[in-house]
Amino acid sequence: MAKLGAILTFYILLSCFISMAEKVGTEKDKALQLAPLSKSTNSTGAVVVSVKNVKKKYGKKLVLDDVSFDISAGEIFGLLGSNGAGKSTITKIITGLENQSEGKVVYYSGKPVNLKGKIAIVPQAISAYLNSSVEENMRFFASLTNLTKEMQKKRIEYLLSWLQIDGFRKMPVEYLSGGYQRLLNIALSLISDPEIIFFDEPTVGLDPGMRKMFWKKIIELENLNKTIIITTHYMDEAEHLCSKITLLKNGKVVAYGAPKELILEYGGPSILQVNTKNPVDTVTLELLRKKLGPIPVEYVNKTINISMKNNQLFEQIVGVLDEIAQKKFVISSVDLKRATLEDVFINITGSKMGEA
Repeated sequence: MAKLGAILTFYILLSCFISMAEKVGTEKDKALQLAPLSKSTNSTGAVVVSVKNVKKKYGKKLVLDDVSFDISAGEIFGLLGSNGAGKSTITKIITGLENQSEGKVVYYSGKPVNLKGKIAIVPQAISAYLNSSVEENMRFFASLTNLTKEMQKKRIEYLLSWLQIDGFRKMPVEYLSGGYQRLLNIALSLISDPEIIFFDEPTVGLDPGMRKMFWKKIIELENLNKTIIITTHYMDEAEHLCSKITLLKNGKVVAYGAPKELILEYGGPSILQVNTKNPVDTVTLELLRKKLGPIPVEYVNKTINISMKNNQLFEQIVGVLDEIAQKKFVISSVDLKRATLEDVFINITGSKMGEA
């Protein structure tokens, strides 16, 4: 009996395993029936868009002044600046919606390439027909591509699932929330499986949860080696997403490079804020300044502010603080305020975003 029981148990477990494997296989087969976005074959780091000495005039008004930068394959590139800085104008010129007065825009190093279907724009305003359903809009936009009917259907199903809007497929677009309307905008723009995607202020007015979802989807596109260009005035967004940025002010490029490099060069020092329980006397502050040498130290409202241009000095500073604090004062808390892209913007333009 014991052997029979063991044999029955074995076959039951084997049956369960086969059933699970068939289920996994079915799900995999279902996924393969869809048409996911493809990974771009462009060499990562190769320049795919080159803006060279572009100027734009409206009458006598110069709105873009000698703008130059390169955008590489597989990167998230940020166009930053306050309203009126020239972000929208340069985007229109790059995408062919407007002509420049001088200079040129070169795609794929000037190689003869059919750009139809390779470039997509995700506008800030909703681009769908509001009275039509999500699915009807998807089918209409898909009909404008070169995809076969079968491929159109598969791509629509994939995008509805990937962007988590399949549950709203029968709903008229006008009844969708602003966030889901933006997701539909992305879906409509990606039907042709473009290589270069422009996002115009993608997260303006979105709640934090929907904003994080947008970030996640943009990063997923980057993982497919897609080239992403974002216009934004949110510094934290650019710092989190972008591998390279161009900062515009009054139609001119005032900064260009990787966010970390720009923060290091223009962001100013990080501030170590040491909050004390008891007041720190002048003699103790002078002792602290003497031990830290050229590192600036200020004391305001029971808080010692220590400026660090080089974060490698952190351990040295903490060691000195610990040595003196054991004898002279009690530390209640320590905070590190790091330099950000917002600091870069302020230090270069002399004003906060929105005030420039």
